[in-house]
Amino acid sequence: MTPSELTAGVSRANERIRSALTGATSLAVLAVIALAGGYGVHRIQPGLAKPMAVLSLGGVLVLAVAGRVFSWQRDEIYDDIVLAGFRHVHPAEVARRARQLVSISHRRRFADTLDRFVAAAVERQPTPVPVHRDALIELQPEVQLISTILRRDDVELEPAGMVLLRRLVTDGTTSPLFQPAAEPRELERELERIRRVLGVDEQQLAA
Repeated sequence: MTPSELTAGVSRANERIRSALTGATSLAVLAVIALAGGYGVHRIQPGLAKPMAVLSLGGVLVLAVAGRVFSWQRDEIYDDIVLAGFRHVHPAEVARRARQLVSISHRRRFADTLDRFVAAAVERQPTPVPVHRDALIELQPEVQLISTILRRDDVELEPAGMVLLRRLVTDGTTSPLFQPAAEPRELERELERIRRVLGVDEQQLAA
């Protein structure tokens, strides 16, 4: 995607988030007015005020979920920007996202995820979604190396590598981790790419 397309995508996501927030705020106010009118000043019949409040609060919940989804979509675009190296596109927001990607908590969470995948494959544990168990067993050293890298808080990582890693462990459609019929080499290539983009070499790990 081009910088202009990414900028437009962020703008659309921001507009959707603002719309969801505005709608949720309006419905919350309506719920308060309905309850106050029905049970406070008694200007609205209680039989009418209660359904109004319930429906309004239900709408608040729906819009809150929608806002969260739109926020995830925006983060996905920020990740595309990080991966493309277009740091001049929404620089403040992308820098914030980049810091989040390489934060210690983020790194350890993904290290734990990789360890769980390997354990599930080796011990033949059930998983919520199909995983390429044979590839994980064959490539266990490569997976554990990345897990070790993530836990080394004295090693700086490139945010783009974390984007690739996040997509490896979350994208059930395209990730070779979730394609049991694929050749193990596909997962191996992606692991090699992630390690390379993370920007860690053997000398850093040996230090």
